[in-house]
Amino acid sequence: MVGDQHSCGVWRKSARSGAQSNCVEARFDGTVVWLHNSNNPSPQGPTITITPEDWLAFLDHVHAGDLAPQRLGTPALFAGRLLIGFDGEHVTIQDSDTPPTSTVTYTLGEWHAFLDGVTHDDEFTLPWLLSTPANA
Repeated sequence: MVGDQHSCGVWRKSARSGAQSNCVEARFDGTVVWLHNSNNPSPQGPTITITPEDWLAFLDHVHAGDLAPQRLGTPALFAGRLLIGFDGEHVTIQDSDTPPTSTVTYTLGEWHAFLDGVTHDDEFTLPWLLSTPANA
């Protein structure tokens, strides 16, 4: 997928993550959305890229409650190509077009902060990802 994770945009996390350094983090470079865990950031840690259209479909699943841990289990396909699952302790996201080594893993606390940020605070929309964080 086209895009350069260092070209532009700022990595953003939910305000609900508080001072935690490990959380769902995303950025939009105008071409693709980048997703990783800030506790294991790129370039060493796994990073997923997704088209803006698939990102919006992903957020629709969040709003519909489809990605609540209690509704996840064995990884299932969401938003075109994201395999998302829950093993009882961690939520995992993998691009179905990449090797399993590119799986991004989140704790329940990290995942709930992300879900709540999306559903209650309108975070992680494309305009939000392009905006400057309030604490910047």
